[in-house]
Amino acid sequence: MNGKITNLLAGAALGAVAATGSALAGGEAGELVLRDVGWKFVGHTTEDGDNGSLNVLNAMFVEYLLPADSRHRYPLVLIHGGGGQGTDWLETPDGRDGWVDYFVADGWDVYVVDRPGHGRSQSNASCGDGAVGGANTAFISRLATSDASVWPGGEPTPTNDAIVDWSASSATAPYCGNAIAAQTISTLLDEIGPAILISHSAGGGSTFLVPDLNSENVVGIIAFEAAGGNPVAPGFGGRPPIADWQVEPALPEDFAALDRDGCPMQGDSPSRLVNFDDVPVVLVASEYGLGAISGPVDGGKVIACQAAAWQQAGVDASSVYFPDRGLEGGGHFAMAQLDNAAYAEVFIELAAEIEAAATK
Repeated sequence: MNGKITNLLAGAALGAVAATGSALAGGEAGELVLRDVGWKFVGHTTEDGDNGSLNVLNAMFVEYLLPADSRHRYPLVLIHGGGGQGTDWLETPDGRDGWVDYFVADGWDVYVVDRPGHGRSQSNASCGDGAVGGANTAFISRLATSDASVWPGGEPTPTNDAIVDWSASSATAPYCGNAIAAQTISTLLDEIGPAILISHSAGGGSTFLVPDLNSENVVGIIAFEAAGGNPVAPGFGGRPPIADWQVEPALPEDFAALDRDGCPMQGDSPSRLVNFDDVPVVLVASEYGLGAISGPVDGGKVIACQAAAWQQAGVDASSVYFPDRGLEGGGHFAMAQLDNAAYAEVFIELAAEIEAAATK
């Protein structure tokens, strides 16, 4: 079904709602009434093909759900993690409402992206090594980490049905890299205007690059156990993320973080992230998520350290540890858990706080 058709259906459905008083959709998040719903591809480039044709590259699939009763100035853009796709936000593996439903029910315009090389974005052999990896339940179960009491079907083992269903949405195309994903997200923001970005896991590698490309359209970032959570700590390949971001003064070629009470930080003359001047960053972590995956550490201390590293670089950064909000036993895929609604409520509160303070 193409985007225009879905838009027409949304309009027809709204007419039926007005006539009958029934809702367009309903579920655990409540009844949803939409003014528009659809999808589009953004950010693609072209190169010369055979016989005068063009090859289309690096398109990003974007699905959008816009409530009839829009109650917020800024939309939310949801950016999934590695090995996943936009559907991670749409529904739980056991068929309950996903976080998108809760956000829309609260009156937010929501845009859900599939980063290039993931999910419904085109397969593009020019990305990476051109290889398409198969879904692997062991990988997903290692990341799930949730307590058995909150994960659908009990302990999130590789054979748990919910793990299998979640793995079915894993990457279906060669990985295109963070720089390409950041550029396509920036292109989306050029179309929809200033937005709050909600990023998960490896999606942070793309999300934290966007302010350097389009800071005027980034209202704020909520990063859920996201790659790059500590900008100066060694990332993939041992390179600190901040080495690829715009800073003043420039970092030395041999930059390495200092250990200050177990927290990777810059030295006494820190560089400043120049494009985050008006971009607040909120770092969030669950009890058994990536903050604790390597052992019995205090996840709240981990993300407090991350926030301190951002603050040292001149960013308005803060951290939220879910157990401090009464949400215990959660893991890296809290959006899939039996108690996902309670977590969605925290994200809604955080987004509303960013919105209330924003001037874009």
